[in-house]
Amino acid sequence: MDAGIAAIVGAAVGVAGTTLAAAVAGMSAQRQVRAEHRHWRRQLRRDAYSAFTAKADEVFRILKEIDAELIKPTADFDFLRAHVVQARAALHNELADVQATVEIEGPEKLARMAGDLFRSLSACIANVHSVTLGQDPGALAAVSEAQSRRIRRFLNHAASKRSQFVEHARNTIDV
Repeated sequence: MDAGIAAIVGAAVGVAGTTLAAAVAGMSAQRQVRAEHRHWRRQLRRDAYSAFTAKADEVFRILKEIDAELIKPTADFDFLRAHVVQARAALHNELADVQATVEIEGPEKLARMAGDLFRSLSACIANVHSVTLGQDPGALAAVSEAQSRRIRRFLNHAASKRSQFVEHARNTIDV
């Protein structure tokens, strides 16, 4: 083989090898970028779902405090009204804000579940408000067993909606 042909063949092999190495490196870099993007999106969702769950738990905790007061023989309606106001503020200001983030981050099914939990907590607050409505300031009175059972059903419904949301959030993040 002539030295000139050998040089040309050697150069061609070098160019082909370099091109192939560059293509493999480019595909590897694209794969890495996609993996980092998926990780970033999963982190955004995890943060949104965690914030929503924490705020829902805060509203639920306030409602449980209300329920504990309601089961006393003489419920303090000033305490109840103050806690209803606190629960409403947490629901409509804080929980609504983080719910919007869940709606943006998705997926649609989880956004609907967040809405279901929000509505369940809202219905519970409305029910407690109806119990305290019209009571005189400083009044102490017994709440009927039927009213107390109804509020506990609302609380149980909200707890169920929370569990469903958390389960689906975990599944969404683990994808």
